Amino acid sequence: MAIIKRYIKKNGQRKLCYQAQIYIRGVRLQSKTFKNKTTACVWHDKQKENLLKNPSDYNQEKQTVFFSECFERYLKEAFPLLGKSTQQGYETRSRYLTKGPLPNLRMEDLNAKCIYNWMNWLKKHPTAKNKGRKNFIGELKFLSAVLNWYRNFVDEDFNVPITKKHRQLCHYKPVPPKRPDYFARPEELRAWIKWLKENRNNPVYWRLASFMLLTGARVGEACGMLWSAVDLEQKTARVIRRIRWDQQTKRPYLEDTTKSSASVRPLILSDELMAILKEMKKESNGKELLFTDSKGEALRYNAIQASFNTGFQALNLPWRSTHILRHSYATMALIATRDLSSVQASLGHTDMKVTQQYAKVIALLSRDTAEKTTKAFNLFNKEISTD
Repeated sequence: MAIIKRYIKKNGQRKLCYQAQIYIRGVRLQSKTFKNKTTACVWHDKQKENLLKNPSDYNQEKQTVFFSECFERYLKEAFPLLGKSTQQGYETRSRYLTKGPLPNLRMEDLNAKCIYNWMNWLKKHPTAKNKGRKNFIGELKFLSAVLNWYRNFVDEDFNVPITKKHRQLCHYKPVPPKRPDYFARPEELRAWIKWLKENRNNPVYWRLASFMLLTGARVGEACGMLWSAVDLEQKTARVIRRIRWDQQTKRPYLEDTTKSSASVRPLILSDELMAILKEMKKESNGKELLFTDSKGEALRYNAIQASFNTGFQALNLPWRSTHILRHSYATMALIATRDLSSVQASLGHTDMKVTQQYAKVIALLSRDTAEKTTKAFNLFNKEISTD
């Protein structure tokens, strides 16, 4: 069934709708847009049933389709519907799908062995020797997206031959495992903020770092924050947009969307953060964005990353990512509140399991746990009080 989410603008507002598309043997025969998914499904099933009663209306014979033809059609029909950043990520990987062993394969012959052959070809590709290249998981995800689209919209009988083993074999260089305690300690962060304050000419970097640490905001959410979304009287800020960075030009652009529906949320501003924001407000001179470079323009991610990482390296800290601040906020928030649902809401996570990955289990350790466990064992036969 081809029921696709669409967003249309009506009276300046972005509204969700559902487009029902009827495909039979790879041919789209009809399509119609509806306000809700149920109505779209009912119309789709009824219309397709009527069409199937008249087989003369379409070609029932399955034609031979090569992967190159499938890929061209994917680029024409599905690729334009993707987000800009996803498109840019896929564009850099398209050469791995247009060359090599895949293009001349018939879709009916594409199986797990063909994927293995393609992966071996990838490992012999000149880019496999690049210093920063450790896997081809991005290329495999792109191929998976193409094949899943083909199964959903062209040939329902096609089986996607990508397995878990393929995903494991994509990692062809040893990568050290991520530390289980993936969060920075308060003393490390205090020293790091101090370093940014004393060694960066523009105060925007230590202020941005402080904002991210004290709110748990993603770097794109913080950089996309406008003064119109900050209420200094109520001590709150609203996450309703974000900054994205063009993968090719590295230039920032503002989006009036968030990562997910749960990401739209209020941020409670502490007194310490309020003092920083009030000082920034006086210096803003009518600028819309909270955090800007020396020219008053939106910050570039590579400039943020360079400043943050230089500080980490100077202090011999192992972190090399802006996202460590979000992990650190989550863990410290859970230590302070012991309320996982509250931490989930502040981070804007839809699934609590994701919050548990951010807020490390160590945050739930307490002396009370040790004392109660000791009493339960009662190794020394002490009398247990019944009071």
